[in-house]
Formats: sequence, C-alpha cells, structure tokens
Amino acid sequence: MTVDIVLSNLRLVYPDLPPRELSPNARLNRFRQNRAKRRVQDDIIALMLEQGWPMRPMPQADIHVSFGLPDNRVRDMDNLISSCKAMLDALKTRVIEDDRLTQIDVHYSWFSSPRDPQTIIEVKERR
Repeated sequence: MTVDIVLSNLRLVYPDLPPRELSPNARLNRFRQNRAKRRVQDDIIALMLEQGWPMRPMPQADIHVSFGLPDNRVRDMDNLISSCKAMLDALKTRVIEDDRLTQIDVHYSWFSSPRDPQTIIEVKERR
C-alpha cells in the first residue's frame, strides 16, 4: 500500500509591482506608508480568498517572488524586495505559519512583462 502525500501549493498574481510608497527610498510620512501597506495586504488576502484558500497554514514553505517589469527602466532589486515585505506579511498565519528563516526559503527573480506589470508569488509546502 502506498500513501501519497499531497503538498499544498498557492500561486498569486498581483496585478502590479509593489507600490512605490513601500520602497525604503520613499520619503513619505508613516500614515501614507501604512495606508499603502494595508491596501496591498488586503489585495493579497482577496487574491487568496478568490482561489478558495481554506487550507491550514504550511509549517515550512518555499516562496518564489517574480517581478514582471513593464519597461527597460533600471531598477534596484533590493528596493523591489523590500517593497514586497507587506505582501509576504499578508501570507503569515494564513498560508505560512511563520516567516522565520528556519521555516521559509524565499527566492526572488524578475522577467519582462511589457503589457502589464505584475508580481507573482508562488508558495510550495516543504517537508
């Protein structure tokens, strides 16, 4: 008798890059930054609910974040990574149990997306 272990997978496509207000280089007051953070987190939660994510949080996960860049403008990958922290925080306790380094492994990449900028977050359970 064989037992198949089904691992959880989630793929979210956010229809834009992380907001500029969340960049570490943005010189904004906290009110505007917090408003942008809440808006992004609400959007990520809505995307999870659209997919019907009723599953339990994953104890360990591999996360891959891909940035679809709409043009050839020079961008700093560090700023993109910092700007998407609010997106990853929205996953905590809903999709992943915790975001400690021992629990998750996060990778970042980018691709050309001339028609529509986007951020793709893929989460795969790890055992």
